[in-house]
Amino acid sequence: MSIAIIFNGQGAHYQEMGKDFVEKYPIAKKVYEEVEEITGYPIQKMINTEIEKLDQTRYAQIAIVATSLAIYKSMEKELPTIQLMAGLSLGEYSALIASESLSFEDGFKILKERGELMANHCQSLRETSDLGMEVVLAMPLEKIKETIAEVNHLKEELYLANLNSTQQVILAGTKDSITGFKKIAKEKGYRKMMPLKVEGPFHSPYMSAVCLPYEKILDEITFSKGNIPVISNTTAEMHQITEIKKQLVNHLVEPVRWQETIQAMSDAGIDKLIQIGPGKTLANLLKREKNAPEALVVDRADDLAMMKEFIGG
Repeated sequence: MSIAIIFNGQGAHYQEMGKDFVEKYPIAKKVYEEVEEITGYPIQKMINTEIEKLDQTRYAQIAIVATSLAIYKSMEKELPTIQLMAGLSLGEYSALIASESLSFEDGFKILKERGELMANHCQSLRETSDLGMEVVLAMPLEKIKETIAEVNHLKEELYLANLNSTQQVILAGTKDSITGFKKIAKEKGYRKMMPLKVEGPFHSPYMSAVCLPYEKILDEITFSKGNIPVISNTTAEMHQITEIKKQLVNHLVEPVRWQETIQAMSDAGIDKLIQIGPGKTLANLLKREKNAPEALVVDRADDLAMMKEFIGG
């Protein structure tokens, strides 16, 4: 049996996430307290009584990674040997901190600065452009690429942002280009699409203005090999210490290759995945994938009893 851990990304938050871990495990409470000290944000108050604040990128990124790590630290001693880690989008930072490729303090320092950069840039974009993200369901990737090319034939305005599974791809672009995509897709018989509620067009060239200032932030950070290999979203290969800063900058403007990440895990012999963090997004993505590893979600303290059975079965 080979086990990997995957961490959820932004948008999966809900009120009182992680609260049951705080009540049961002192280490979970300590994680939140340390995050609050590092960032100056009252994360537990936001999660428990001001959940609407997590609709803002600058707070959501900190809160979700804090919750993921509070859960991970609560269960860490019960885990067998973990072969690999990965995280969807923001979840990649949870993986890097959990694997100790990135120190806890440095991780949350750069997450705070990254969140501020992204939020401020998205605000600027909203003042000058009408941009959005669209979830495309049950449309083959080649058909999606073909349709994007048709939309972009005069001006490149629409991009692949997340390649989440064979059944789900997310696009980023102008509202007009998304409307054009939907019209052409419907003519081809594909109608399952819906807007994604986010602050900006993440993982696309529209975020390029963030790259240089974020690169300067990363220049001050030291990464290490870590205890567990982490797979990069942008390459779907294991992070190499000499390339990790470059890949994290690229992560802002290049598509998340999540389907390929899961395939890389399968190719490496992983047969069980533990999804850590709020929500069940990643496990749900696996449900329609052929030969995907078996997955268990650890989202609440009660899930730890099932985890023992999962890893022992």
